[in-house]
Amino acid sequence: MSIVALRFQPTAEHVRTARLIAVAAARRAGVDEARLDEVRLAVGEVCARAVRRCQSTGVGAAVLMEMDDADLRLQVRVTDRADLAIEEEPVALALVRGLADTVLVGDGPGGAGGMLEMGWALVGQ
Repeated sequence: MSIVALRFQPTAEHVRTARLIAVAAARRAGVDEARLDEVRLAVGEVCARAVRRCQSTGVGAAVLMEMDDADLRLQVRVTDRADLAIEEEPVALALVRGLADTVLVGDGPGGAGGMLEMGWALVGQ
């Protein structure tokens, strides 16, 4: 069951809102308090990545962030509709991989690299 779905225009101002919502939802889902900063930082990086992808290709379609707490995990999926893969930022993706338990980059609705999913174990799991 999805606990949060947020659709926002690909502008930097909305990344902060996505981070705040992600942390609130993560806390509610049962992510350990010590790991909430990891969620905040990772979501900020991934949402900023989606915004950069959209801006670099001129795609004005909304970015979608979905959060789900099924299967004893918090899963966060961010998708964009950019139709042209941009060069990945190895430092940013390495940072996200260091913060989340699992990270998967895949194709989104617009093309390659348009979906990034992260996961964290819930408290006591």
